[in-house]
Amino acid sequence: MAVLTQNTSASNSRIVSEATVPKGSYAAICLDVEDNFGVERFKYGSETEKEKIDTTTFYFGIKKGPECYVIRSKPFKLSLHEKSALFQFLKQWANETPKPGFDTVSMQGQPAQITVEHSMSAKGRIYANISSISPIMEGLEKLVPKAAEFAKLLKPQEVKAHKEEDEEADEIPF
Repeated sequence: MAVLTQNTSASNSRIVSEATVPKGSYAAICLDVEDNFGVERFKYGSETEKEKIDTTTFYFGIKKGPECYVIRSKPFKLSLHEKSALFQFLKQWANETPKPGFDTVSMQGQPAQITVEHSMSAKGRIYANISSISPIMEGLEKLVPKAAEFAKLLKPQEVKAHKEEDEEADEIPF
């Protein structure tokens, strides 16, 4: 698994295309799962106190006619607590409760039915967001695009290099 820095804006996104995904419901394929460790953010309900968390983000490929698009989920805190956003997202997607020890990477290559809605930033930029997810409806499996169709639209994950001091710390001192 690659360890990455958090993507916080479109400028450092792994998505190559600048095209905004149109609103609507789509048969989608999970192209990749990206984990970020030690992401700093404000604690829930606090504007001053920060915490470091681990997050996961899902990348989906969808097609509308001949056009291919890539959309990513919001970054989810890695938590399988029943009230966590990740737990609810996975439960809706798989139509079952995730079990302890569940690996989010196992969702790579899995189909989904996603609904995309738009929101506008304070500066007037339109963003596409995944508003709902569910298993692909029976009989619509043939509409799920192939992952290979999106190869040019999603940059590969970059592996974060280890620091020399970390390597030295792993050595046995005798």
